[in-house]
Amino acid sequence: MAWTRILTLALMLGAALPALADEAEDTLLTLMTEGPDAVTFTEHFREQVSEATLKRVLDRFGGDIGPVTDVRLGGTTGEILSATHRLPVTFALDDEGRIKLLRFEAPQRMEADLPGALARLDALGAEVAYLVLRDGERLAGQRAGDPLAVASAFKLGVLRALVDLIDSGSRDWADVVRIESRHRSLPTGRMQDFPEGAPVTLHTAALAMIAESDNTATDLLIEVAGRDAVAAALGIPAERLLTTREMFALKLDAARAAAWRDATGQDKPALAAEAAATVPLDAMALGPLQEGLEWYLPLDRLCTLIDALGELPLMQVNPGVIARGDPRWQGAAFKGGSEGGVVNLTFSATDTRGRRHCAALTVNDPDIDETSAVLAFSELLNTLVRLP
Repeated sequence: MAWTRILTLALMLGAALPALADEAEDTLLTLMTEGPDAVTFTEHFREQVSEATLKRVLDRFGGDIGPVTDVRLGGTTGEILSATHRLPVTFALDDEGRIKLLRFEAPQRMEADLPGALARLDALGAEVAYLVLRDGERLAGQRAGDPLAVASAFKLGVLRALVDLIDSGSRDWADVVRIESRHRSLPTGRMQDFPEGAPVTLHTAALAMIAESDNTATDLLIEVAGRDAVAAALGIPAERLLTTREMFALKLDAARAAAWRDATGQDKPALAAEAAATVPLDAMALGPLQEGLEWYLPLDRLCTLIDALGELPLMQVNPGVIARGDPRWQGAAFKGGSEGGVVNLTFSATDTRGRRHCAALTVNDPDIDETSAVLAFSELLNTLVRLP
């Protein structure tokens, strides 16, 4: 899933001594308030971006966000602010004070208060759950204890069970495991294309599972950690836990899916395993949500998981709904999930005042607009960092 759309105006080539932060901020503010004629650019930038293109882009963003009131940079990343929006930016000068790097992301509206941001979430679909915690205290919540379909966000439970094994000394991040045919699942991810018997470390598999939502890595790690341990971390009965391959196989076969739903708990694992073993990988189905064939979790469980795991470096490789290096958030951890009719976004980070937040959203609706959910969730995060 592409969580952000980035507009790149120029690439930074080579390394140079960083300009002073105040000089960079002054130059960026001049560019945004007075226009490109008031600043200077490197020759490489001018070769890559015509003056007409630059003016058109700046005019477009000016129309989107309104008059710029301030800019903030931390290193090369930061934000351009107006009364109503923030525009994430990557910006750098060369050692002569000329602009050599300028990259914008999609502008994000800043709601005036938390109720306004939550109202945007409420309007996303038929079944909407959200939870906002600050330093463990609840700021807002709706249906946060109800188990809704969360798609790949369940992988937080797989990681929790694996970390428990490693913490106990039973396993090590450097342990090597091999990808076999029984682990291969559908994308997202890349490990389904690895050769038979390909060796990977537990750390590599865990990183792929979280940062790229790799389904084959997930099924491999469920086997390593054990179904009982993963189910316990998720707070669900072990017999209801599906691997991604099992879910895809069951979704392809309506009769098998109905039998699995109707089966007693002790019979479910064998039916799911049979489907995964007999349905060819290239015949398996993605498709929309089928009731019951999913991972149903409450948001309070997901916040508990991500808060416990968020300090792991592998959790911070893909910050999801924010730009990497966003100066407003430190130690940002993210896991999301989506399929037809399902969106989940789960985020944990510390703001510049040292307050730890967890924000999580689940929407179950066959007509959910994923982009609208991401934008509304981004606005919630924008609001949180501004609250006293």
